[in-house]
Amino acid sequence: MRRPVLLGIGALGSLVGGALLPLRAQDTTPPAPAVRPALAGNRGPYEVAFTPDGTLALVTEYDEGALAVIERATGRVLRHIPTGGTQPTGVAVTPDGALALVTNSFSGSLAFIDLKTGKTETLPLRGMPWDVVITPDGKRAFVSVSQLDHVAVLELATRKITATLPTGHRPQALALTPDGSTLVAANLTAGTVSYFDTESLAARGTAKVPSVNLRGVAAFPDGRRVFAVGQRAQNERPTETPIGIWSNQAFVQAPGGPRNGIENLWLDLMGTDVSDPDSVVLDARQELAYVTCSGGNSVNVVPVDGEGETRTVSEIGAHPRGLAFTPNKKEIWVANLLGNDLAVLDPVTLQILRRVSLGPTARKDPQLLGRYLFASAKIVKGEQFSCNSCHPDGGTDGISWKFVHVPDALGKQTDRNAKALRGNLAGSAPYRWSGHEPTIQHFVEGELKGLLQTPMVTEAEKAALIDYVGAIPEPPNPYRNPDGTHTPAALRGKLLFEGKAACATCHAGPRFGGQRQAWIGTTPEGVFLQVPRLKGVYDTAPYLHNGKAATLEEVFSQQNANNLHGKIELLSVEERVDLLHYVREL
Repeated sequence: MRRPVLLGIGALGSLVGGALLPLRAQDTTPPAPAVRPALAGNRGPYEVAFTPDGTLALVTEYDEGALAVIERATGRVLRHIPTGGTQPTGVAVTPDGALALVTNSFSGSLAFIDLKTGKTETLPLRGMPWDVVITPDGKRAFVSVSQLDHVAVLELATRKITATLPTGHRPQALALTPDGSTLVAANLTAGTVSYFDTESLAARGTAKVPSVNLRGVAAFPDGRRVFAVGQRAQNERPTETPIGIWSNQAFVQAPGGPRNGIENLWLDLMGTDVSDPDSVVLDARQELAYVTCSGGNSVNVVPVDGEGETRTVSEIGAHPRGLAFTPNKKEIWVANLLGNDLAVLDPVTLQILRRVSLGPTARKDPQLLGRYLFASAKIVKGEQFSCNSCHPDGGTDGISWKFVHVPDALGKQTDRNAKALRGNLAGSAPYRWSGHEPTIQHFVEGELKGLLQTPMVTEAEKAALIDYVGAIPEPPNPYRNPDGTHTPAALRGKLLFEGKAACATCHAGPRFGGQRQAWIGTTPEGVFLQVPRLKGVYDTAPYLHNGKAATLEEVFSQQNANNLHGKIELLSVEERVDLLHYVREL
């Protein structure tokens, strides 16, 4: 069987649309029943870890703000321990099995949970801390702080942050080599993996891949190679069809290695239901990679060297995210975020041995169906991506697209930067860069019909999706003071924003924009844009309608040649710095 290779855009589209799938396993088993979200109540199992002796499974409960402690042998939930924060994601256990560390991503803290007493203490850590790993000697922990583009270094003896390690944009998934000497961080929207020496904390290089949405990474023992999963945007062409505009890929890469990877595996041609590859673990021999595909509700088992067949466990659960081997490597536990359960998988036969329910919830999420549809590739023609691909967790993929389904003056060849959806979008009409859609209903229906070319969605499902998209919350701003007030620099910038720089002329209202149209010279003369809202803008890079400004500074230093964007030319260098402090804190 031949090795997968990089294909041209036309070749990929024809292969995906046709029947030539050279590396996909032939599956003759009856199709599994379609999974559905746990509408009766969902605690939100996100990530799973085990105590070193293998007696306990620890599962972060994203929707409940808790850690489930489960007896591994029986699947019995022993307790739910509050994490002291909201939307917990990552979890790691100290080598002695006494302490669990949990990242409270939305509220911004790190929880220390005593597994014997159930007592929880928290350390404030703003900026959406996402994942956590602990070195084998138990001395240090590393936490990815996704909004601030760094990894925080924690000394466990003192429980203090002693350093930060700069990464690419939006680090989330972390991994250590088995000996703990090398840390790797997958940067979600940067298309890079950052390497660090865990003893000296020195940067050891960066691996580049032609992909974004790097949600999962595993490190090989040599400390150089990683197995990373992500999605490649085929945004160089207009989006006439959803088939082929995203490809789901895996990469074996090393620092300074070839851009397309030592191995570049096209999962769409190898597996089944591979949309939105998420978490990844390697088997003991580093020959197989087990990958959750959250948009496809599956686990795909991929040969690391690209040789042989990829096997698929379809309908593993509703939106599978985290997975982990038990310490004896005899089971893999898969956390189904929107299904309120974990699937326990035999890694050899790929049979689901049992399901572990997390039990009743404190409340029902009225938007759970909308969350599920947003994250599902099943509502997209071709099933290669989901809404969550362009808007990961409600944010932005950092990609500019040539949309053909929006009939406005920007046309079909103009790059359009994917906007973040956070911040209660329902109150932010009109929508799109052109302001073409007058209501949130028009916006969502336009995406379903024009971009996703949805095969079948009921009116109730459409209403649920509209409700969810219109109410995605915005996380706390990590640039403000801990009490939520503005910093002194931002207060100086506020005066400039409202006065000398004339920003408030256009960026007005409760969301600092969205209420009028303007022309700032980035489009043909006469083609006006809807003034974007600036609330939460720190978390939406790149900037401008075409995404040509990588940072807020570049909006003015590189994309304002004719001084049509406010009156920034009147400000001194120091005043510009203060102004942007304020903008970041909006």
